[in-house]
Amino acid sequence: MIEIQYTKHFPAMARTLSHTYIGDNDSGWIITGTVHEDYYRWVNKFKAHHPAKNWHIEGDFETAVKATNNEALSHFLEHHPFEEWDYKDI
Repeated sequence: MIEIQYTKHFPAMARTLSHTYIGDNDSGWIITGTVHEDYYRWVNKFKAHHPAKNWHIEGDFETAVKATNNEALSHFLEHHPFEEWDYKDI
């Protein structure tokens, strides 16, 4: 397992996943997490599994994410990039 630490560029910075990623995806990733909603929908903490490759990822892009390896994280982000926005905008 690898762990990647993320830091915010400003206090109200959001770095989240789209709520549309929850569930089974064409990319092979199965993603679970709680969808938050306040005019906008997003996911902070999540878990993801790619059964065909036996890859796992979990965490929160605002703090830290653990992944099976760099290849798994790269593949995940290629298909499910995080969004950066400002919590004060909602």
